[in-house]
Amino acid sequence: SGISRSNFDAVINQQKELTPELQARGIRLYKTPRLYTTYIGFNMTDPVVGPNKKLRQALSCAVDIEKWIEFYNHRMVPATGPIPPGVAGYEEDKPLPYAFDLERARRLLAEAGYPDGRDPATGKRLMLTIEIGSAGDPESRQSVDLLASFFDKLGIEFKPSYNNWPEFLKKLERKQAQMYQLGWIIDYPDAENFLQLFYSKNASPGPNHSNYSNPEFDRLFERIRTMQDTPERTALYQRMAAIVIEDAPWIFLTHPLSFGLFQPWFKNFKPHDFPYPNMKFYKVDPARMRN
Repeated sequence: SGISRSNFDAVINQQKELTPELQARGIRLYKTPRLYTTYIGFNMTDPVVGPNKKLRQALSCAVDIEKWIEFYNHRMVPATGPIPPGVAGYEEDKPLPYAFDLERARRLLAEAGYPDGRDPATGKRLMLTIEIGSAGDPESRQSVDLLASFFDKLGIEFKPSYNNWPEFLKKLERKQAQMYQLGWIIDYPDAENFLQLFYSKNASPGPNHSNYSNPEFDRLFERIRTMQDTPERTALYQRMAAIVIEDAPWIFLTHPLSFGLFQPWFKNFKPHDFPYPNMKFYKVDPARMRN
């Protein structure tokens, strides 16, 4: 059984361990990183955010990731780039160069041409719009309000646009989103599956919804597609991730953790993002079930 956000505090204590009551019943807890990266994307064809790298970097530095993780019950770890834990190319101990730093965010914003979040040409606050792929459920609205509070500290007005899922996808495919919130769950356990999201030939309506294009990145991507799994390829993955991080087509948010519970009579279970062939090994102890 998974654990929803609303039930999290009922079964997990502040140390992120199972409550003594459930432990006494023999219930077991698993915690493991998922092959999943959440992010806020910029549309690189948008005339405001697309050509202005310093603006994107400033917005990245404005996101207080610890408060973001606290909002989600600490069920995630900060992203260090596009590649999640458990995949070759992930660098756990390498901090993001544009992590939360409000003073640096303000400096970058001024360098981007928006001192104190205002457009000198109009004197008005810069307004940015983010597309959200839900009809506005309470958790989604609260998370967007939290994002808005981060950008408000820069003087930027942040406006959400709530969509049903088909309409959200249409906007991405038609390059109509200025910013958008999304996550990518891996299809197969290789970093190429994440890096394809930045390949220029995959631009919308393909999976590169940020419509990001960098010739050096493209050249490396075309090279790694035919390489075997080697240290050389892993080093290229890390180089490609560094290119993307510097260009900031995404604000990298988190790699979610999977929390779940299983009964003491359930055997041979190990959480995995690709569990399908494992089911034949699962085992149930009928005697313990009766107890």
